[in-house]
Amino acid sequence: MSIGERIKAKRLDLKLTQQDLSRELHATPQHISAIEQNKRLPSLAMLEKLAEQLGVTIDYIVTGRESILSGLLPAVKADPRLTLKARKALASIIEELHDTASAAEKVVIRKIASDLPARPVKRVAP
Repeated sequence: MSIGERIKAKRLDLKLTQQDLSRELHATPQHISAIEQNKRLPSLAMLEKLAEQLGVTIDYIVTGRESILSGLLPAVKADPRLTLKARKALASIIEELHDTASAAEKVVIRKIASDLPARPVKRVAP
């Protein structure tokens, strides 16, 4: 799978249109289309923005290597069935996994956590 194909697949997984993604990235839909069709390669700055918006690592976009956490985090963020409370609880669990995560996974975890409103999650003692 190519860089463009991975970007398109993640965009579609998140149910985003090229227009939606282009708006978030301050790019034109034509530019997003050209990247997805492998007619253009994204710049480093664009790769960073794409990774952030798609909830993946730059490493995933470039190489296709995906870890458990990088696949889980976008699903948590994008799932409309989850309440804010559920998203925060899952983010809390993922933060606990953070200690054993790779550097790239830590970046994704921080991004997801920063998107959630700052309200403490009640923890139940075991």
